[in-house]
Amino acid sequence: MASVVSVEGLRKRYRHHDPWAVDGVSFQLEPGQAFGLLGPNGAGKSTVVKIIAGLLRPDEGSVQLFGADPGNPTARKDLGFAPEEPDFPKFLRASEVLDYFASLLGLDEAERKRRIPETLQFAGLDGERRQVRQFSKGMKQRLGIAQAILGRPKLLILDEPTADLDPLGRRDVRALIDRLKDSGVAVLLNSHLLSEVELVCDTVAILAKGRVLKEGTMAEVVPEGRSLEDVFVELVQASAPPRDQLPSFITDKDKS
Repeated sequence: MASVVSVEGLRKRYRHHDPWAVDGVSFQLEPGQAFGLLGPNGAGKSTVVKIIAGLLRPDEGSVQLFGADPGNPTARKDLGFAPEEPDFPKFLRASEVLDYFASLLGLDEAERKRRIPETLQFAGLDGERRQVRQFSKGMKQRLGIAQAILGRPKLLILDEPTADLDPLGRRDVRALIDRLKDSGVAVLLNSHLLSEVELVCDTVAILAKGRVLKEGTMAEVVPEGRSLEDVFVELVQASAPPRDQLPSFITDKDKS
């Protein structure tokens, strides 16, 4: 079975004299698999995601999306992407936002009438009549996930999908990921909420400074009796100086 995403020796930096934002990253994502891309801020996760989505070009290495270049429109039509901070026209309502994206997907009127209400209901936005400008951050995040699944993607990229959701919303997203996996959809999850990742992901890669520190199945990365957070903190701290030192002027006693 062909991989949904194949990343080999990926390298990217934004300016010639900058350090590598992504430095030698490789992994595979198969149908029906949830892959967690983890790392501290600045680890290179978003850069990897943007390259897979065809929004950036790599400097070295290769990325295949459904066996083609990520810039290929045929490959990208099966991709759903929910960014961490989705930005929609503020004067539109949720149903109008989805109708706009449905038009971009080329859905006919009958298919729009079927998919949009079901998608709004999943997102908890059915019956919502306010404009997007009145939405909370969590509501915008729900709408972002709704537009990402509207096209029935074969690969769903979720960038911090549960960061601003309440416990019920997080449960719904976990259930969505499980249902998608069961139907053969691949999910690429970029998140800081390690407890959520541990519940839904089959494989993970932990990045720091653009490099993969550890990658494999959840059982391979997280030994029995430990948590994903334990492993993550241990690996990241070993790759960087400690950051929990208080400034000396706080800890020193006043000698005056």
